[in-house]
Amino acid sequence: MENRMKRVISLLLLTNVLVIVLVSCSMPWNKKESERERFVIQIDQDYWLSSVGKMLQEHFPDIEFDFVISQSGAQYLNDAAVNDDLADIIIDGSSWIQTSYTDDDYDINLVDYLYDFAWTDITNMFYKVYLDGFTNSDGSVNWLPGAASVEGILANKDLFEQYGIEIPSDYKTFVEACNQFREHGIRGFATDYKYDYTDSYMLQAWSIPLLQSSRGRTWRDQAMTGDVDYLPDELGIELFTRLRQVFDDTDTQADDITRGYSRVFDDFVTGKVAMIRQSTNIAEYQQEGMDNLILLPYFGETENDNWYFSTPGYSVAMNGKLKGSGQREETALDIVRYLFSSEVMNSMAERIQSFVVYNKDVNVDVQDIFANVIPYIESNRMYTYIRNDNVCRASYAAVQSLLSKDTDAIEACRIFNDNYKCVRETAHVITTFDKGYQWQVKDTGSEAFSVRVNTLRKICGTQLLIAPAAMNAGDIYEGNYTAAQLQALLMGGGVRFYTKNASGKEIKAVVRCLVEGCGRDDDPISWDTLPASSGFVMKISEDENGNMYLEDILVDGMSIDDEEKYSFCYVDVYGHTLLESAYNYDVSEHGGVHMYKMETDIHEGEEYDGYVAHEKKVSEQWVQYFMDGNKLVPPQEYIIKE
Repeated sequence: MENRMKRVISLLLLTNVLVIVLVSCSMPWNKKESERERFVIQIDQDYWLSSVGKMLQEHFPDIEFDFVISQSGAQYLNDAAVNDDLADIIIDGSSWIQTSYTDDDYDINLVDYLYDFAWTDITNMFYKVYLDGFTNSDGSVNWLPGAASVEGILANKDLFEQYGIEIPSDYKTFVEACNQFREHGIRGFATDYKYDYTDSYMLQAWSIPLLQSSRGRTWRDQAMTGDVDYLPDELGIELFTRLRQVFDDTDTQADDITRGYSRVFDDFVTGKVAMIRQSTNIAEYQQEGMDNLILLPYFGETENDNWYFSTPGYSVAMNGKLKGSGQREETALDIVRYLFSSEVMNSMAERIQSFVVYNKDVNVDVQDIFANVIPYIESNRMYTYIRNDNVCRASYAAVQSLLSKDTDAIEACRIFNDNYKCVRETAHVITTFDKGYQWQVKDTGSEAFSVRVNTLRKICGTQLLIAPAAMNAGDIYEGNYTAAQLQALLMGGGVRFYTKNASGKEIKAVVRCLVEGCGRDDDPISWDTLPASSGFVMKISEDENGNMYLEDILVDGMSIDDEEKYSFCYVDVYGHTLLESAYNYDVSEHGGVHMYKMETDIHEGEEYDGYVAHEKKVSEQWVQYFMDGNKLVPPQEYIIKE
């Protein structure tokens, strides 16, 4: 009996050992999530999720990546730096030109918070002639340039063919084309003069031959290195005289001061404008069915004076606190090395349609639509933008004055120099937040994201609201906020409210598209890239491959009624593209008509039950809400993990 009991015990022990071994063999060797090292990656475009986001997850399976989608530019980074909240690695489209930008009440230099790559082997991956433009006066390197966007004049060839107008080949034929389009009630050329970077681009782009001359190069080199704090009168007057001529020849009006990206986009897509300033990143126009396009150069007096403009489509930086952090620092550098590998570079360059690279041993493909640009690349007629935020600020002040039509070239040059080294006035504080909220997503959602969507729902005035992850632009900090800081809390660009009295079934379709993905670049790839809801809770499950599934929507604790109607709001840039995906709405089958109307296009008394795009942008309503003395709405749980 005793021996038999021993045999039974031995058998049970052996069985347990076998079970443990078998289970262990069936499990992946990746570390448990709780053991995985976490890195926060800041991206300024949600479309990076489908390329760089997924590639990082696959290449570094033992790292847990958190992605925060922010506005590009120095404002957001300054806020994060001051609050000791910079991401570990930053992928940004514009901050590389603004590393010393002082905004609002922050008297900081952002380079003091960023990692210096100069001592690492990573700088050897780049051509020195290009990296010199990203090297600070003390020899430090804080930003590494990604694939370059080639910028020029994007022309709608369909309009040229429709009206029998020749594609321009120099400045004279460019002006002739503008005049011919005017006869048909179409504006020949327009751009978003509202922004400082556009004004700086325009001042330089239309005078590239002058800035490539001996005296032009001398000033450019000194401006890039910070060795000059003024624009010589003779050179400046020539620059502004040329720009005044362009303004006159392209029917630029005083109200173009308010012309932003969304207005330019809409006018170009609807055929109101024939040519616009644009980079090779034309995917959004192609999504609107505009395939017959050509990117023309900035025109000079002869074809030999034609040039394209070149700026990095994105740049990469690291948090300066990683310096001296041992293995974590080495891992971060490995991540940056991978970001500049041929595999990742090609993926990112394809998305932003860039084909000029600054690093060695990497080649990217050129799409057929840009074949006309290749001879300019081969002959090195690619102008590099002056990387100096003082130049950008001074250009904005002078060009805005020139746009008002009451300033001549001499006065514009004086305004430029007055603003070159001016001290910015401290911006007015609009509101104070008594409490801060973190953006990181927990089991029940993100506190900061919930505060954002709850506040937006109050502004919009609907029962239910949902917003994509791109609206969760980092932490909400305790303290004072100016208008610029308030705007940096939301996604940039032409974000609008899209509202409808929608059935529960319709709302499910939209939310499912946001949670499970519908073949878009911004489909969620992790819990922190999920949307946030206000007024309802989402039950969400995840399979072993990381795919998300919407299981249910709860309104007041009960499953949403498929037949009942709710006032519903979706917040996004060009939100109709996701809405149309959710409804399987094919624009081509509806005569090119989208499934929404601008509220200004709905006539009084008209019966319309589709989505309404609000005319006033979300950022404007957001700032006005706080100017009126209103406060943030507290967070609520909006996710239940199944």
